[in-house]
Amino acid sequence: MARYRWRPGNAAEDELRRIAAGQVESALDDLADDDRHRAVHSARKRGKKLRAVLRLVRGSAPDLHRRENRALRDAMRRLSDDRDAGVAVETFDDLLSSVGADAVPIDLAPVRAALVERRDAVLDAELDQRLAAVQADLAAARDRIAGWEVDGEGFEVVQDGLAKTYGRARDRMDDAYEEATSEAFHLWRKRVKYHRYHVRLLQDLWPGMLRARRKQLHELTDLLGDDHDLSVLRQDLVAEPDRYGGVEGVASLAALLDRRRAELQAAAEPLGRRCFAEPPDAFVARLRTYWEVAAADQDVGPLADATVPAGR
Repeated sequence: MARYRWRPGNAAEDELRRIAAGQVESALDDLADDDRHRAVHSARKRGKKLRAVLRLVRGSAPDLHRRENRALRDAMRRLSDDRDAGVAVETFDDLLSSVGADAVPIDLAPVRAALVERRDAVLDAELDQRLAAVQADLAAARDRIAGWEVDGEGFEVVQDGLAKTYGRARDRMDDAYEEATSEAFHLWRKRVKYHRYHVRLLQDLWPGMLRARRKQLHELTDLLGDDHDLSVLRQDLVAEPDRYGGVEGVASLAALLDRRRAELQAAAEPLGRRCFAEPPDAFVARLRTYWEVAAADQDVGPLADATVPAGR
């Protein structure tokens, strides 16, 4: 599988096509997994990584980004209900693990059973057709990759996309804590995740430094991802209370979900403030410097990771 890393000394179109083709092939492999829940989750993750690399070059290939991003978004939306139904059971289990079943004054077995029943029904309802349709979409995208083009070379190809994604993540952080809505936190999470993928793509510019940043961003997206999953679970419970033990029991669960979400959002804020402390111009200028040093050094191999002793 092609490494999900952008090599700064290579031709931009070669890197874009190599990385994209690798992700498409991996997504097609993922869709063949016998565990269909895992297949859905893994393929959707590949789709996000593909869209992230398109966002990275959006400034130098706006038409390509617009066209292919839309195609990939629509393809992966075919599997969104399958993903949500599968994750709902895991989210419920994680919630009880974190707070303890004794914290909820109702019998939880019927609630979980209803969530499992819904998951199995969704995964059995024409999922094979949806998976086949996504496979066809990805195969068509694979055929187009050889014709993907960008304008320019070097850091200029990625700087606008890097700046826009970082800036939007920073802005959505402020929106999330000012508006305090599920949608605002969900939008912040999406922007942070795309920025995290950009850091992963550019990690070889300075492996030790950017690996540490990527780890912090991963922690942040985990917090925001858990918050989003709890929000979706809450919506499902409130929408059909009779299916999940009745109005009174759902109200108790909803209160528990709200408390856990508040904890996650509080934990995310200081981490987010640190990750996005720099203005976009300063962050991009710093990455440009890393790029220039790495590109000049590429003839003798990738930069050494100062965190790993030589010979190990």
